[in-house]
Amino acid sequence: RSVIPIACGAAHTAWQIAISEVQRQAIYADPNWNTNPMHATKGLEIARQIGMVSYRTAQGYRGKFGRQVRTEKSPPYGSSATWQVKSYLEYQGIKFIDRFDPITYVKLTEQMDSHDIARNRGGSVIDVLQKIEIPTCVLGIDSDILYPLSEQEEIAANIPNAALKIIHSEDGHDGFLLEQDQVGGHIIDFLDSTK
Repeated sequence: RSVIPIACGAAHTAWQIAISEVQRQAIYADPNWNTNPMHATKGLEIARQIGMVSYRTAQGYRGKFGRQVRTEKSPPYGSSATWQVKSYLEYQGIKFIDRFDPITYVKLTEQMDSHDIARNRGGSVIDVLQKIEIPTCVLGIDSDILYPLSEQEEIAANIPNAALKIIHSEDGHDGFLLEQDQVGGHIIDFLDSTK
């Protein structure tokens, strides 16, 4: 009866495919990929770290980590620097291998790259969007570099019964997870208005 696309586009763009491809290349570069792909976990760790950079923003990383090092004895230069952001990314990569495996990650990113609402529908993305008749609340995040606001603007501009609501966040794509009050408020207001 209604739809609420959140922080996404109507088709995966070259930018998003490029990020996915770099993540896959990190997995393919793991020495285990060709012999035992389920154990290509170092590559998966790096792929996740790449993802963690694309989900956030420069402002968000500056606010959270700045140029902080983990210990006072660590010099803020060279290969021996123990940057807080480095530790964070390493932790995110290691944590991820307990929840995911390299083959699934490769296949998932390939499927995400294939996203295109116009596929097999006999028209362009705009044509398909213009045929959607149900009430639509499009949520976009003003700082999202992975799925920029222009993509949600395109969706909202071309669905006849759509409204765009903007989530204000310095946290990029992850704003849809972190700004729960804003996201929830827009969803509640939209669902109340479509009863």
